[in-house]
Amino acid sequence: MNDTEVKRVALRPRLRLKLGVGALLFCMATLHSWAWGREGHRLTALVAEQYLTPQTKAQIASLLHGETLEDVAPWADEYRTNHPETAKWHFVDIPSTAETFDRNRDCPVPENDPKSPWRDCVTDRILYFEGRLGDASLSETERATALKFVVHFIGDVHQPFHALGDDRGGNNISVTFLGSAMCGSYRCNLHGVWDDSIIEAQGLNEKKYIGKLLQEIKDNNWERMAGGEPTAWANISHHYAVEALAPNGAFLSREYVTEESKIVDAQLALGGLRLARALNRILGAPDVPAAP
Repeated sequence: MNDTEVKRVALRPRLRLKLGVGALLFCMATLHSWAWGREGHRLTALVAEQYLTPQTKAQIASLLHGETLEDVAPWADEYRTNHPETAKWHFVDIPSTAETFDRNRDCPVPENDPKSPWRDCVTDRILYFEGRLGDASLSETERATALKFVVHFIGDVHQPFHALGDDRGGNNISVTFLGSAMCGSYRCNLHGVWDDSIIEAQGLNEKKYIGKLLQEIKDNNWERMAGGEPTAWANISHHYAVEALAPNGAFLSREYVTEESKIVDAQLALGGLRLARALNRILGAPDVPAAP
């Protein structure tokens, strides 16, 4: 898909969302939200698996030694717990007032390696680990690690609030979600709602959710949008995040959830298609086969 098509898709007319502003929550938004939650990353990987070539599947099986893409999809969040230097790799801080990504403004130079050609944001790190995954001179362990990062980061860049710099990507925006200030054991915040709560609110088990996403890909001919590169994906995510912004203390109504679940599903599906395209390009034949 070319840049014109990307912009057309991103800027299609959408229903203006109504946000009922409730009482300001007294608690600061928690720090638990990282990216798509565990289930969101698994769904992206499960979609991708439907579009992998046999050659790609064989190489992935060789690298992962019995684990699947969905098994390793959340791995980078677990790794980050003990490796905080990787935290900035999961997102890109584009201000809400900006139209598009600016690498010099939004992607910082690594503090511990200022001469590195690679910077500390998700768009750079996708390209960096794609290169390592395709480097046959690296060890199998190094390439397997690169694969895990690629799977995770392509998921991350499709979570809209990972392309927004305001309020720590919405982590500092406390909200009430469908009448509750608690999202599981955490105080609801806007980023966390997009990570997990909108997905959970659909009430689908994993098998039914994947079936729904594959059907939406077919119905909307989304396979034509499987291409592109990380900066274009980040710009579209940023646009969605700006549209979905809510004020601190907002009440997120059923209308908000119904409308934004369409964006969540589209981003999960497209993330999977683009992940498959990247892995097929690096590890197998470049053409993406039709889903079964």
